[in-house]
Amino acid sequence: RGQLPMSTSGIIGEEIDKQAALAGAALQNISDVGAGPSARQLLPRAVLDVLGPYSAALYIADRVVQSATFNVELVQALHSKLLPLERMADEMLAAARQRGYFDDPDTAEPFGWLETCNEQVKDCMVALESMLDPQLDGLMAAAMEEHQRGETVPLDSIR
Repeated sequence: RGQLPMSTSGIIGEEIDKQAALAGAALQNISDVGAGPSARQLLPRAVLDVLGPYSAALYIADRVVQSATFNVELVQALHSKLLPLERMADEMLAAARQRGYFDDPDTAEPFGWLETCNEQVKDCMVALESMLDPQLDGLMAAAMEEHQRGETVPLDSIR
């Protein structure tokens, strides 16, 4: 695998920093809004404010995952930026469920979009983690091939 030119990974790193900061601030804003009396009116906008930078961060991370080049520092940076966002989004979605926002027609749709985006981020995180741990990748590929051939292996033989 080739290396991304330093300038490219530097630009990607800056962009992910920027989008992660925007998404983090927007997620924080949802907490503030969600606690207020006019939450139902303000939440849809607040959630949409997260989706922009969160999807942008996901898009950047996806491009890195799909590119043929591999830069450990960049993959680690993407992972470390996305992880806290994913956790914040998880907490946010759990709170939204508890408060009944998924049952409210005004707030259900934006929270549904956030949930979809968060699921895609989780998938991307798994891909980033497997890039950082190539052995895991090989084990998973071998297990999938065996599974597709209809061969099964006792779990305790997988080390």
